Amino acid sequence: MIITLSDLLAGIRERKAVLGIIDTPERTDAMRNSGSRRTARKLAMLARIEDRSRDAGVV
Repeated sequence: MIITLSDLLAGIRERKAVLGIIDTPERTDAMRNSGSRRTARKLAMLARIEDRSRDAGVV
């Protein structure tokens, strides 16, 4: 069975509506990863990615 992304998202929206879940900006922010537990290795990798993006004119 193939489910398209739009069908998946529609089903999620319907279930949230039934459950009374409302995605407020505060709820969305609370679900985001703060990055406070990132390792030094991951921070270095992210810095390299940002540098490369800047050099390529993406950022």
